Amino acid sequence: MVEVVRELAQRKQELDSRIRSLAGARVASQKIRDSARDLVDFYFRSVRAGLLAADVTESELQEIDSEMHALLESTHGRGSKSVYRRILREIGAQCVVFEKALLQRGVAKNFMERTADGVDLTIIETLQALVPTAARSYEQAILDLLQVKRLSWRGPATDLREAMRETLDHLAPDREVMGQQGFRLERDTAGPTMKQKVRYVLRKRGVSRSGIDAPESAVEAVDEAVGSFVRSVYTRSSISTHTPTDKREVLRVRDFVRVALCELLEIQS
Repeated sequence: MVEVVRELAQRKQELDSRIRSLAGARVASQKIRDSARDLVDFYFRSVRAGLLAADVTESELQEIDSEMHALLESTHGRGSKSVYRRILREIGAQCVVFEKALLQRGVAKNFMERTADGVDLTIIETLQALVPTAARSYEQAILDLLQVKRLSWRGPATDLREAMRETLDHLAPDREVMGQQGFRLERDTAGPTMKQKVRYVLRKRGVSRSGIDAPESAVEAVDEAVGSFVRSVYTRSSISTHTPTDKREVLRVRDFVRVALCELLEIQS
């Protein structure tokens, strides 16, 4: 995918050179305007889909999408050279952003494959097909936990909890959980708790009461542990002096999340 982004940048550069060499302030050449349309077409047909497949989000693509649309609009008349060149500069800047991001993600993926636990890799792979945003949160948390030192461990703790929340929201939508016969909201809640969602998923699968207890307890422990951990960070005068303890606490959260996700995703741990 990096090579495709580099090709886009090269095509952009070639078009910019041709526009820069034109006499006058307007782009009257039909050939150059056709080349600009070809650049837009190459982006939307070949580059954009690949970026999405590489876990670049729609929101991250908004800026380059907008510039490509502006470039296309410019080809419908004798557009200004300065406008063309401004748009192409922005496209070039975005190409650099995506190239760096893809290279960093490639390094991270190789690092994960060499060092991460096999169960974590299976969880990430399963979530990528089911809930990509949850997969990214879980993967980021595991990458962070592979580090020896951090100024704060709050990020991986919350990423782990969000990975589990998003997975449960996908497997057990609020409306379906609340539509069960005999369902009751727990005290001081406006919707189903994670524990109730776990129960819904596993009962739907036909798991016995005894088999539901462990993952239910795990999700309760995650909410309690993360909440307590985050609150404790705010009461400390120096976060850095507590990072070894913090990491142990987040590793405990990871263990609870792993238990719950393995059960929910039917992964053998």
